[in-house]
Amino acid sequence: MTDILSLIQADGHNLKRAAGTSGGEYCGPCPFCGGNDRFRVWPNNKGGRFWCRGCGKAGDSIQYIRDTRGFSYIEALKYLGMEGNYTPRKKKETSTFCPEEKGSPPATWQEKAEKFLQWSQKQLWEPGGAAALEILSKKGLTRATIRAAGIGANPGDIYRDFESWGLPREYKENGKPRILWLPKGIVIPLLEDGVKRLRIRRDNPHDGNRYPVVHGSTSKPLILGKDRKCFLIVESDLDAWLCFQEAGAAAGVIALGSAAAKPDRETHNILLNAEKILLSLDYDEAGAKASYHFWPQTYPGKVSRWPTPAGKDASEAWQKGIDIRAWVQVGLDS
Repeated sequence: MTDILSLIQADGHNLKRAAGTSGGEYCGPCPFCGGNDRFRVWPNNKGGRFWCRGCGKAGDSIQYIRDTRGFSYIEALKYLGMEGNYTPRKKKETSTFCPEEKGSPPATWQEKAEKFLQWSQKQLWEPGGAAALEILSKKGLTRATIRAAGIGANPGDIYRDFESWGLPREYKENGKPRILWLPKGIVIPLLEDGVKRLRIRRDNPHDGNRYPVVHGSTSKPLILGKDRKCFLIVESDLDAWLCFQEAGAAAGVIALGSAAAKPDRETHNILLNAEKILLSLDYDEAGAKASYHFWPQTYPGKVSRWPTPAGKDASEAWQKGIDIRAWVQVGLDS
């Protein structure tokens, strides 16, 4: 086998010893970009390495032969007399998505959540709920949809003991027990034979947590129109209700809660039987990453990335004058 220095010099490139770094360092014009004194070769470093400070080309003898001759990896090994060193790589086993079964909160939690939700629903339609109703209206939700979604309003922060809601006691790092927090804001429930989740939209939170979920809630997605054959995937529950309000006859809508969330077992089974899936996770970096990898691999041939044509989500698109029904229908027809 020819060492990398002799290999390069045999191609007519004159390299001179410049230093004793890594067992000897040689320099000269780059065989690739021609730059003077940019090319470096270390014959005794890890079997021989090269690097050009100008064009960035780098590697070992095998890479040099591939780059200069246009050989494949196997062809380069044979050229260098190294084919005996080749061991075929084992193919990576394709990971199979195994969705989780999302459980329900304890019975006591559901009872307490039901009472709180009923109370908050009354608050929404009182004079004190006008600001919350205005926010929901600006997001495109009709009063009929607001009632169908079971949305309420909590006029002020409420704190309760975990145990009173049927939850085991938890402690902070300082040893003090954690308190169950019902924040001030718009109460958005997940209703499936009772209350399974309480998510509350806060107005201008200082800590950045706009949509905290009440401790003990399930993490199941919201599914609207389970009997549909086509589905639109969004992040927020409010976006889901808006899209279902506008285009529910054409497609079901699933709200995951975040771009990183994955379908639970029920949602997964529904999507496996779907004819088409429009993926409209928020039009940001997290949404794009989720769109390009997990979804098309898990539901091949069914998924189309379908971001809103304006704004980062359906609510912003509606505010900018986008016809949500038409947008969904075009996605289904394409």
